[in-house]
Amino acid sequence: MNENIEIRGGAGEFEAAVIAVVLDRLATEEKAARQGAPQQGLSAWVRALEPDESDLPLDLGGLQP
Repeated sequence: MNENIEIRGGAGEFEAAVIAVVLDRLATEEKAARQGAPQQGLSAWVRALEPDESDLPLDLGGLQP
């Protein structure tokens, strides 16, 4: 992936670097997927979105919304 990407909208050096890292990671994952490389479980991107385990009971004793 050798595309020129222009970041607009007031991003500073740090923000631009973060965007570049994310885009590079996405390109790497897409390339691996196209080559049929097996995934090593869930990626960090997906694990970061998993909710924490709740200690609340599933049955609230007849309370209805």
